[in-house]
Amino acid sequence: MHRITIIGGAGDMAQVAAGAFLALIPDCRLVLADFNREKAEKIANSHGPSRAEAVFVDIYDPGVLREVIRGSDLVANCTGPYYRTGRPVVEACIDEEVDYIDLGDDEESALDLLSLHELAREAGITALICCGVAPGLVNVVARECAQQLDEVENIDLAWVTGSTPPEEGKEKGGAAVFEHMVHACMGKCGTIRDGKRVEIPSFRSGHVLEFPEPLGAYKLFELGHAEVATMPRYFPGVRNVRTMGSLYPPYFNGVFRGVANAVDKGKVEMNQAVRFLLALDAGANPRGLRLYLSVLWGVVTQLLRRELKAREFFAFLKEVAGRPSGRSIGAILVAVEGIKDGKRLRVQAANAGYQGGPEGDFDMDDWTGTPLAVFASMLLEGLIEDKGVLAPEACVDPEEFTRRMAAVMPITEDTLQVEIREL
Repeated sequence: MHRITIIGGAGDMAQVAAGAFLALIPDCRLVLADFNREKAEKIANSHGPSRAEAVFVDIYDPGVLREVIRGSDLVANCTGPYYRTGRPVVEACIDEEVDYIDLGDDEESALDLLSLHELAREAGITALICCGVAPGLVNVVARECAQQLDEVENIDLAWVTGSTPPEEGKEKGGAAVFEHMVHACMGKCGTIRDGKRVEIPSFRSGHVLEFPEPLGAYKLFELGHAEVATMPRYFPGVRNVRTMGSLYPPYFNGVFRGVANAVDKGKVEMNQAVRFLLALDAGANPRGLRLYLSVLWGVVTQLLRRELKAREFFAFLKEVAGRPSGRSIGAILVAVEGIKDGKRLRVQAANAGYQGGPEGDFDMDDWTGTPLAVFASMLLEGLIEDKGVLAPEACVDPEEFTRRMAAVMPITEDTLQVEIREL
């Protein structure tokens, strides 16, 4: 029986992953390791004692961490932000010679973990990083799009997500998620231009992309994300790689831009910013005049740049007053441009849907946690044989990945709308 240790096993995405693990890998037993052992125990009990157990872990205590993962067949790291949590867990897995997988999503973490490639390879383990939806699923889709071309020139990877809908019945937000987003919006971010990595101001360079309904044309911004670190390694000759993200409704982009600016300039600490965003997401009245002014600056800047319409600004005021309006929408888009039989083509795959409610079909937790379990099932069954620190586009077969995703999620051939056009 496979022993799978989930670090951060009490989190929302970890809970989704746990359910998918049990569905995809019948002969597995889960160890839900979390700093909050009481919460982890409740989740483990819901699966039954024969399928799951809960243990305490502090990933910053090397002795405790190694004891928890010792004897595991796989460690799934579901605790973030990964620029702080990735290396300690991977190093422990190297020492204990245990395979590793995670939901890492920032460039800083990806570059850091890729630097451990030779150590992981020498230990005989596979450390599969960036295995959520973006990065993760989009990386596999990019590989599938690239297979339609003879040469790959440009890659765009994009995502949109909104506030956690209250009707989902889940906890609102999450400190690690908010910290990651603020961190990604701060300072400068890496991007690939003309075959070289360059740095640009993060969350400033905007691009309008066309998504399927219900989203349609929407503006996204380049920001610090892991795909910039991994894609050039596995697509030799690629000239440009852009990773873009955006929030829905659009005024949330101004909220995060303002908060990130305040943290970046040292006006507030990161933990203050995260507490403020958690309270705002929960519909409460967060404290912090300085942060309110920063948020107002971010949203007003959107108005001045014509990124926001007047009615959207008034929707923002309702949100701040604790009366959110509208529905939440999530989306992903992958576009690969290159040469096929002497012609320049663009191969694009995209999906958009409502988050939460009876019509909701784009639950970001599901779309993040489920791919993790699918990648893990392929790793445990020997379908990923390469050793070292790897990203999905390097070693995952797109057709097999899609087949397994369809077994645990309502995915059909039409889930991703694919378009191939000549440039």
